[in-house]
Amino acid sequence: MNQVILLSGPPGSGKSSVAEALCERFDRMIHIEVDDLRHWVKAGYRRPWDGDQQAAEQIELAARNASAIARESIAMRYAVVITDVVLGAAIEHYRAALQDIGVPVHLVTLLPGIEETQRRDALRDHSIPERAREVHEEIAAAIRAGTMPGAILDTTGDADAWVTGDRVQDVVSRGLAVFI
Repeated sequence: MNQVILLSGPPGSGKSSVAEALCERFDRMIHIEVDDLRHWVKAGYRRPWDGDQQAAEQIELAARNASAIARESIAMRYAVVITDVVLGAAIEHYRAALQDIGVPVHLVTLLPGIEETQRRDALRDHSIPERAREVHEEIAAAIRAGTMPGAILDTTGDADAWVTGDRVQDVVSRGLAVFI
């Protein structure tokens, strides 16, 4: 299973939980939490949604750093799951940084209904309800416009992260989430 899976979705969609469920299934997997990489910036940190040049630069930096870690992990025969909100410019940052990595790269977007997203987001320690709604709407608009690559999974009815992990594995194994 030498591959990269990008798990995207709004806050509260279950990206981290699903990534951990996937990692439990295999003996050589790495989970890269891009939010952790973003917080490596100590002076001048900008939130990804701040909308200024420095925030845009840090979105690119985080995608490039995650991709660099993925490249090194793949070289050591580890499969990789990257969790991030992969939207807009981030799609192209990942495409450029993971091009020619030598293994399949899949993009799976987890998109439960807005009510379920907000319910799950409220359970998190660092909930920002308006941000969860905004990202949900951005992803839904990209899907309607046909600009969202990979596979989109409505996870509203999934009982837990392991069920969603099964669904992610299914779309990946059937080639329905190929990004690169």
